Amino acid sequence: GLYDEVVVKYEIDYSAGGSVQNALRYAQWVVGKNNPIANYIGAVGDDYFGKYLANKVKVDGLNVKYMVVDDKPTGACTVLFNNNGKYKSVCANLGASTCFDKHFLMNNFWFCERARVILTSGHLLPVSPDSVMYLAKHCHEWGKDFLLIISYRFLRPIPIGASYVIHNSTNYVMDLFPYIDFLFCSADEALAFATVKGYHTRDLKQVVKLMADEPKVSYNNPNIPNNYKSGRVVVVNQRGGKPVLLAKTDVFNTKEYPVPIMTDTEIIDTSGMGDALIGGFLAMYIDGRPFDVCVQCGIYCATECCRQSGCILPEKMKFKY
Repeated sequence: GLYDEVVVKYEIDYSAGGSVQNALRYAQWVVGKNNPIANYIGAVGDDYFGKYLANKVKVDGLNVKYMVVDDKPTGACTVLFNNNGKYKSVCANLGASTCFDKHFLMNNFWFCERARVILTSGHLLPVSPDSVMYLAKHCHEWGKDFLLIISYRFLRPIPIGASYVIHNSTNYVMDLFPYIDFLFCSADEALAFATVKGYHTRDLKQVVKLMADEPKVSYNNPNIPNNYKSGRVVVVNQRGGKPVLLAKTDVFNTKEYPVPIMTDTEIIDTSGMGDALIGGFLAMYIDGRPFDVCVQCGIYCATECCRQSGCILPEKMKFKY
């Protein structure tokens, strides 16, 4: 197959992967290895790549708990470059990641109970929707923040300008939405959501604000103030040097954050750029910084990620906060 051919015939750069895992790697990179903040739970195969991944993320400072699947390979993504890296093709084998289940989550839930912020990906919705909903309700019950990355860009098996997760797991997304405190997505994914919801606008800034204003569940826990977590934050990344957008329920206008203009020679690879943005945002949010600083740190991480081949952490973290 393609993977065997690539390994045998070409020189390969390996990096850890997985949207949530990459985001947490960048969050940990920002705060430093000596200040552990991130736990990750997921699924891998009983193979070389599973062991490589475990070792790699440990070096990056992540604390992980993997469900090991005997009959599936570790999920992998091959990125092929041509024209001196200007163009790329992406081929994913989701492998063991499609086997994650609630049983494993519950047997290891102590790993999640210690967290005050829980981040997951919409990619998990078609695999184990009950796991995602359980996490969302756990956050709601205990006053934690529930964060969702809507989906991966490469999950587009149908020829439409929209996200796989939105169009193939619509009911799951809609059931989950009232529990979401922070939502991260691309411009395409935001517009796909607008189509599903029937918004009468394609103006992205208006769409992002409408997403932030979608209803949220109320709190019945007397230990949580009624006005706590009443709103939602939506962060949208765009292509082509366009600004990052942020909308909040309690703020009238969507805010724009400019991104640095990078030349073709500066951009080595955009793989994992969106994950890096989320990681930088998350690191600052956990530290209690204002949203302006959160987004600025996210943009810094995304910019640094673009200078690497794959989602590889740079040697030095230079963001000042």
